[in-house]
Amino acid sequence: MLNRLTARQLKFAKLVADGMSELQAVLEAGYSPASKRQSLTKLRDNQRITEQIEFYRSGGNITDKAIADSDDRQRLWTKIMNDPSFSGNIRLEASKLLGKAQGDFVVSQKIEHSNSSPIVLLPKASPKEWEEYWENENK
Repeated sequence: MLNRLTARQLKFAKLVADGMSELQAVLEAGYSPASKRQSLTKLRDNQRITEQIEFYRSGGNITDKAIADSDDRQRLWTKIMNDPSFSGNIRLEASKLLGKAQGDFVVSQKIEHSNSSPIVLLPKASPKEWEEYWENENK
């Protein structure tokens, strides 16, 4: 389970990043005035909130390293596929994802024609088969 920040925690982080005093931000974020100092202590001690404040202060930009690219995903899938500590089903799924990413399951045919419009070949399937395919593909 991911430990996500609550709406109040996010609001606090945004207010502090925008320059509001921490005590004022506690109140503006909706924390109780009677326990504002205790709330502030908990907020200060929360590493995720500290990181969120820094994220907002940096302009809220995600660094390039925060997003995996195609090579990163393929390295991960290869590592999982080759790691015997994972179950066979997980290793097989990693292998399948790796194969899809590398185009192993694409059937290509060269067709010569004189028309400048592209030709798209679809496998022969009934409307019911296409419906089942898309339902299974989007699960």
